[in-house]
Amino acid sequence: MALVNDRLSFEEAISDSLLLKKRWEEMSRPQQVILKAFYGLPLTEEDLFHWAVLQGNATHDELGYVTSVTPMANVPKEYEQLWAILGRRSGKTDLISATIFAYESCLGGHQNYVRKNQTCVCFLIAHRLDVAQANMPFVRAALDSSPLLSKQIVSDTASGILLKNGLSIAPAPASLKASRGLAVPVVDMDEVGFWYSDSESANPDFEVERALAYAQAQFPYRKRFGTSTPYVKEGLLWKYHQAGTEGIRLDPTADKTEYQDILVCEAPTAAMGNPRISRKFLQKELARDPEAFKRESLAQFVDSISGFFSDALIRKAVVKGLAERPPMPRDGHPDDPIPFYVAAMDPAFRYDSFAFTIVHFDPTQGLVQDVVQRWSPAPGQHLNPALVLDEIQRLIKPYRITTVYSDQYQLESLQQLAIDRGFSIEGVDFTSKSKAKIFGSLQKLVNQQRLRLLDPDLSPPMAVMLKELLRLEKHISGQGTVQIGAPAGKHDDMAAVLALACFKAIWLMPTYVSQPDAEPTPFQRCMATIKKQRAEREEGLGDEWD
Repeated sequence: MALVNDRLSFEEAISDSLLLKKRWEEMSRPQQVILKAFYGLPLTEEDLFHWAVLQGNATHDELGYVTSVTPMANVPKEYEQLWAILGRRSGKTDLISATIFAYESCLGGHQNYVRKNQTCVCFLIAHRLDVAQANMPFVRAALDSSPLLSKQIVSDTASGILLKNGLSIAPAPASLKASRGLAVPVVDMDEVGFWYSDSESANPDFEVERALAYAQAQFPYRKRFGTSTPYVKEGLLWKYHQAGTEGIRLDPTADKTEYQDILVCEAPTAAMGNPRISRKFLQKELARDPEAFKRESLAQFVDSISGFFSDALIRKAVVKGLAERPPMPRDGHPDDPIPFYVAAMDPAFRYDSFAFTIVHFDPTQGLVQDVVQRWSPAPGQHLNPALVLDEIQRLIKPYRITTVYSDQYQLESLQQLAIDRGFSIEGVDFTSKSKAKIFGSLQKLVNQQRLRLLDPDLSPPMAVMLKELLRLEKHISGQGTVQIGAPAGKHDDMAAVLALACFKAIWLMPTYVSQPDAEPTPFQRCMATIKKQRAEREEGLGDEWD
């Protein structure tokens, strides 16, 4: 059988043993129903059961297994977009997305709509490039399952899979720059529920989607699909969840034009038919962390008032056995890297505690914590900031730090004390808006497992910091303002100082990574800031670091 240039129907592709029949037979019935609905294939009676589940017309037990279904009709129609909001281990990437890529890249006929010498790429986009690259073997496996499609591969490298028809399948980070100037017939927005969604972020999900829409415009059979486990009630995934398939969940009087040709499918892990996920496993996960189970297995979005960080992910960031990291390069280790260290403090006067930490960026691990310290006054006594700054000067010297970041509280008096000790303090205004951005940056590090913390069992200050991180709350005010902080009567000084240090380390690292041996002067720092802000305004970019 020879491949043709025109688009082959999906039904033919999954029925032919030389194409994707073997692949199709490996999929569970719910996975098949998602793809049959996406490509407008008629559904059988058994399919309609799963279709009703995927459209929210079902009830589930506490583990996510279906207990009852309200029958629901289906009118076959091929859709342009698919948003699959599914529990963990539902086959989102390795089966559903990879099968779409194999079919569309080889049999979709998209090469007929590409201008001469125009680069045509099918993108697998994730929140980080390394995650997208790690998912590429799933696409290769889908191609290899077909005797004919496997022969269409010209090369398979870290930059992507090149096919004989001129199309390539490539991994990419969630970036505004990724699709500019390219023709993109097919794109997967993998785990889009965990992308940045704040308009002040470097690459918010809605801006990435807008850029992709233009890159796909020339293709009549373009496909865009977002596959993800849900997280917070914000961003693209939440938007499409609220709308439902073709806007069916919106008010009847609402304009649903935007949602035409969009299929939304949702289901818990237990309803997706993965034979490797047992009832016993789900019961253990439910008992271990009921709140996380709602997101991870039941595919439910987190409420607008909730714990800000995942307990499990914060504890996973802890590196056991380390109370402090020595500065690098170490004596006798000439091959050590030379990180750019960043220090931050949350000052206190009189009866409050004084928080301090040092972090650095590591290309493989992300943000790494090196030092954490906390000074509290003795009962009935005042804290002497001059003595604390003496200690800070001693701590920062081995790490070649000359500037410490701080909030604006009592900054003038502290600055003079710091200058007398040979370093400077740079203030950061902690408004509700800036605090949400700073803590939001830390949240992304935690969610993406790009944060390494010291051991709270070996460091009392770290134990306090961990406790504060775990009890942080996110509130949405009646005016829509995001407020992040400790519960009433509690403190968040230690959590705030970590968030500030990490935020500044991310922001500064691209500027100074090529100059590891030289500490920038205040003038150089000022000019770098101006240059970076100008570039952000002109290019629409932010502090992307991964």
